[in-house]
Amino acid sequence: MNSPTPGDWQRSSPFAILFFAGNIVKTVARTMIQGAVIPLIALVALVRDDPGSLGVLLLVLGALLLLPFVAGTVQWACFRFRIAEDRLLIHKGVLKKTALDLPYERVQGINVRRSPVDRLFALVTVTLDTSGSVQAEGKLPSIEAEVAHRLQRSVTALRPVPGDRAAGEEGSVATGTNPSSDAASEVRPAIGPGRVLLKLGPADMVKIGLASRNFIFVAALVGVLTDLLQPGDFLDPVLEAVESSVDSAASAFTGLGTLAQVGLAAALIASIAGVALLLTVTAAFLRHHNFTLRHGGGRFRSRAGLLTQREVVVEAPKIQQLTVSQGLVLRWFRRYRLFALPAAAVSPEAGRASALEVPDVLEVPLLGDQLAEDLRALVLAREATAIPVLPGSSRFRRVSPHYVRALALRYGLVLATVFGTLLLLAGAGMFARTSAILFWWAASIPVAALAAWQRWRRQGYAYDRDGLASRTGFVGREVKAFLMRKVQSATVRQSPLQRRKELATLQVQLACGKITVPYIDRRVACALRDHILFRVESSRRRWH
Repeated sequence: MNSPTPGDWQRSSPFAILFFAGNIVKTVARTMIQGAVIPLIALVALVRDDPGSLGVLLLVLGALLLLPFVAGTVQWACFRFRIAEDRLLIHKGVLKKTALDLPYERVQGINVRRSPVDRLFALVTVTLDTSGSVQAEGKLPSIEAEVAHRLQRSVTALRPVPGDRAAGEEGSVATGTNPSSDAASEVRPAIGPGRVLLKLGPADMVKIGLASRNFIFVAALVGVLTDLLQPGDFLDPVLEAVESSVDSAASAFTGLGTLAQVGLAAALIASIAGVALLLTVTAAFLRHHNFTLRHGGGRFRSRAGLLTQREVVVEAPKIQQLTVSQGLVLRWFRRYRLFALPAAAVSPEAGRASALEVPDVLEVPLLGDQLAEDLRALVLAREATAIPVLPGSSRFRRVSPHYVRALALRYGLVLATVFGTLLLLAGAGMFARTSAILFWWAASIPVAALAAWQRWRRQGYAYDRDGLASRTGFVGREVKAFLMRKVQSATVRQSPLQRRKELATLQVQLACGKITVPYIDRRVACALRDHILFRVESSRRRWH
């Protein structure tokens, strides 16, 4: 280890105070948002009853808003970093001192973010993604661009991926392709950022917004808010002025004919869908505007963002799993969504929903068939040449039809629990009529069976000598493909039903998560488990 010298230690820009203060605000908001609802309601009631206390309340709120900036200033003053020849050293903490020692050989990717403040003053925020933790370990907020470039050069110089002795194994395209093709040339050493593989435009942002999982949720939320906005005490002065016009509109609506009422209702639904589409498309523009994917020197580099620009750099050999998904809207557009997960990574959706500060992963929000196959060839190289990544591939084998029975039984138990509870409430006189509950219970049984059958149709798996792919889904479809030599553990499990039918479930643990292949022949599952463990033990290549 290089012995640090005092002159090499550096501080971030003073604008990093905003970064530390923002982290404090997010942490407090995540932990106290639920517990603060009742105190806020009490404060609003107090101000309404005693208007003189408004000034005191404003002073208290001002002090509370000032505290994160004071704490952020102290954290910034205690934050130092040093870029050594073979590692990054970080010292941080006020009361609890922390010293991070991150060797460059552990770095899986370099993520760069530029907030509007950073872009205004030519600063960047760099995150080093390592294989030792799910959270983002090495983060340098608001540093100069030249310092970030020097760090990137240091990491790249210590970990040259292509052009080395293993390039013939790790950097070549799958067997059966033309070595002189563009895809094959991509694995050779490249100068600069590399060749552009994909660039998305404004029309693609609309498709991403339509395909977003949040579109239906936002539409439902807009509809619920529209329905719940009723006159209340707090908005009486405004709503009383609108009440007469609302009553006249309601009377006019009831006076219309049936066709006119249907048209007006359709217009209302269309307006709600339009608002939801506007919000999701705006979110797509903010996150994926001017998305560009490049490949060169054995590394993938993506850049996107309207206000906050994000740049993610991932080395191809460190990618543990390729995930390709396709919902109904993407299937209509004949497009896919791809995630390249390194070790100890989680999907962006899970990262945003959790309190962990996870690093960005390589995400391609919209791509076609050919690019998906090219990326599979670039990531998996000569290995796993017969592994499909497209959900509609005919190479996938279906699992046993007995999986339908198991799913139907599972769904039936859930329905029995729900409707049984409703029957108990109805018997106690706390809910609706018993006959209605029994009717919906009987009607839900065929729906559960149909859902189990649909889930079975989506389930599938494919494998070859070096890799395995699992396909899942219900409405949409998702494929997870990986190399067997990167597996950490493989187990075979059997339920009582599986033992009677000579079936089993194969569970594979990767550094980025677990993959399950249910209800396959027991002999096939055991053979796959033994072969996976053999590939892990016999491989001389690094898994990250």
